[in-house]
Amino acid sequence: MFYRVLLYLKQPSNRLWISTILSVFWAILFAFVAKLSNLFFPPEIFPKIELSTLESLLNVIASTMFAVSTFSLSIMVSAFSSAANGATPRATNLVIDDKTSRRAVSSFISAFIYSIIAKTALGMEFFGQNGRFVLFITTLAVLSYVIFTLIKWIYVLSHLGRLGNTIDKIYDSSEKSLQNYRADPSLGATWKGTLGLQAESIYAQDTGYLTHIDFAQLQKIAQQLSTYIHIAIRPGELIMPDTLLAKIDCVSDKANTIRECFILDKDRGFDQDPLWGIIVLSEVAQRALPPSANDPGTTIKVMMHMMKLLVTPHTNNHPQRKHYDRLSIVDLNIGKIISHSFSPIARDGGAIMEVGITLQKVLASIWRNAPEIELREAAIIAAENYLKRAETYLTFKEDYDLLRQKHLTLFNKTKYFN
Repeated sequence: MFYRVLLYLKQPSNRLWISTILSVFWAILFAFVAKLSNLFFPPEIFPKIELSTLESLLNVIASTMFAVSTFSLSIMVSAFSSAANGATPRATNLVIDDKTSRRAVSSFISAFIYSIIAKTALGMEFFGQNGRFVLFITTLAVLSYVIFTLIKWIYVLSHLGRLGNTIDKIYDSSEKSLQNYRADPSLGATWKGTLGLQAESIYAQDTGYLTHIDFAQLQKIAQQLSTYIHIAIRPGELIMPDTLLAKIDCVSDKANTIRECFILDKDRGFDQDPLWGIIVLSEVAQRALPPSANDPGTTIKVMMHMMKLLVTPHTNNHPQRKHYDRLSIVDLNIGKIISHSFSPIARDGGAIMEVGITLQKVLASIWRNAPEIELREAAIIAAENYLKRAETYLTFKEDYDLLRQKHLTLFNKTKYFN
C-alpha cells in the first residue's frame, strides 16, 4: 500500500499540487515566525517599522502574485498542449514534471498566501515592534525570492513546450531509465536458482501496462515463507487476465498479496521501462514525416538521439541498487526495441532519401557500438530489411542505388562483424 501511495505522489500530475501545498505550509510558518521574535529578543530592541510600509509591500505582493500565478498556469496549460500536438501526447507528463515550472508556480501561490496571512495578522495587531521588524525582513526575503524565481521562470517560458525542449526531456528520461537498466539488468533480483516442480503460478487477473514492480515487498514475502519467487514479466509489457506474473516455490495463500506487488496502469511509464523512452522518441520522429509536417530534419535529429541512447555504455555514477537474493526475473529482450522504434520510421519515411541514409548510418553505428549483442544483431537485420523496403518506395533507380551502396559501405562485415 505504501509503495502505491508513493508512486501516486510521484506522478507528474500530482507533484504540482504537492509542491504548492508544501510551499504554502512554509509560507504560513514564515508569516508567524515574526510573532515568536519576542521569545528570543528583548522587547522593542529592533527599529520601529511603520504599519503603512509593511502594508504597501504586502499589497504589492498580494496584487501581483495572484495575477502572475494565473498567468503562469495559463502558460503551462498552453505548453502542455503544445507538447502533445507538436511532439507526442506521451511526452505531456514530462513537461508537467518540469521542476522549474513547479517551483515557480508554487512560489507565486505561496507568496500570495503569505501576503494575505501577513496582512490579516497586521490588521488584527498581532505583531509588536519586534514582530513588525521581523515581518519586514521576511517580507523582503519573500519578495527577493519571488523576483529571482520570476527571472528564472521567464527563461523557462522561452523554451517550455517547444519541440526541441520536449525532445530533450524525453531523451533525459530515457537515458536515466536505460542507464539504470544497464547498471543492473535484473533490477536487483540476484537469485539464479530454479524453481521446483511444485511451484505455484500467479496470474494477473487484470489488464493494463505493467509500470512498476515492488521488489522490496516481494522479497519480504519470500523471506516470510522461506522460499523464492521468479518474476515472469518485465515492466512495460501489456498485461491480460491470463498473463503469468510470477511463480513461487511453494503453495501459499499469498497469491493476492503477490499480485498487488505488480502495478498496472493504462499508460506505460519511464521509471522501470528502459525501452519506453525510445519508443516515444520514435513517435516524435514519425509525426515529422507526413507531407503535412514535411520536417525530415526533426526525424533525423531524433534518430541521432535514439542512436546515442543505444550505443552509450553504462557509466559508474549511478547509485547502488538494493539486492533481492530471493527473487529472480526473466531477461529483457532488448533487441526488440530496434524493430519497435525504427520500423515505423522506415515505413513512413521510406520515400525520403535523407531519412533512409541516416537510418542506415544510425543502425550501422548501433551494430558496431551497442553494448548488448542482441542490439547489434537486431540492427543489422533491420538495416537489411529497411533496404528492401526502400526499394519499393524509391522509384528513382539512382536514389536506391546510392542508398544500397551506402548500406554496403557501412555494413562491411569483414571489417566490423565477428
